Amino acid sequence: MNLLPQAPNKDLLRQLHASKASITELEARVAQLANQLLTANTELEREIADRSRNEAEFRRSTEQLRELSARLQTVREEERTQIARAIHDELGQILTGIKMDISWLQRHLDQQQPPLLKKTEAMADLIDLGVQAVRRIATELRPGILDLSLVATIDWQLQEFQTRSGIHTELINAPEDTTLDVDGATTVFRIFQEILTNVTRHAQATQIKVSLEEDASFLTLRVSDNGRGISDREINSPKSIGLLGMQERAWLRAGEVHFKGAPGQGTTVTVRLPLSAGEARRPGENYD
Repeated sequence: MNLLPQAPNKDLLRQLHASKASITELEARVAQLANQLLTANTELEREIADRSRNEAEFRRSTEQLRELSARLQTVREEERTQIARAIHDELGQILTGIKMDISWLQRHLDQQQPPLLKKTEAMADLIDLGVQAVRRIATELRPGILDLSLVATIDWQLQEFQTRSGIHTELINAPEDTTLDVDGATTVFRIFQEILTNVTRHAQATQIKVSLEEDASFLTLRVSDNGRGISDREINSPKSIGLLGMQERAWLRAGEVHFKGAPGQGTTVTVRLPLSAGEARRPGENYD
């Protein structure tokens, strides 16, 4: 009986051993890669956890800063109110008393002493100027009418602004009154003052139109001028401290400030504040 050649079997065994060696090597490499992936995954999870903690800490710090800023704004307004009342009441009463004393002197001076009479008249005029200055300073610190009506205060501020700047102003639309609380009204008024300041400094405008609207949840203030128009670069610039200050004031009351301008077509600033301090802000809404 003839036997089959053994060489093919040897070649097959050799190939089988080589395949097993390759498989073993591949398994070792797979195991190595798996360990590397596991290590990388563990490191990634650690980085994600660290990032999440950092983001949470950042949010917490930002919220604390906002709360601190809100508290500082409140304290500043309280101090303004106290100083305004002190100036108006105490200093005003002193000046009024001096004016009464001067009037008494004028009545009792010898009419044959013109120099003295002229001097008392000059003193009375100077006291009148002092009284006017006291009223102006107290009003600039905090208009007393603001505690009664935001609409009336904005109307008064527009008239004062027109007198000082020569820029024509118009309140084209406003409710008789607003249900916004005192803190909210103060926020809107301070933003409004900053808008007027920016118009004076940058807008090169000759006319301003203002509107106030109130619905069930929000108060909206719009101020439009016919000036050069604010640019996108100015709106987004970190150096635009006045704009950032307005936005921050609004944010502290869960509100928004939006700026819109076009070259040669003026600028419109829209301020939107919830009537309730706890009202949720509606992000991403467009302003026309």
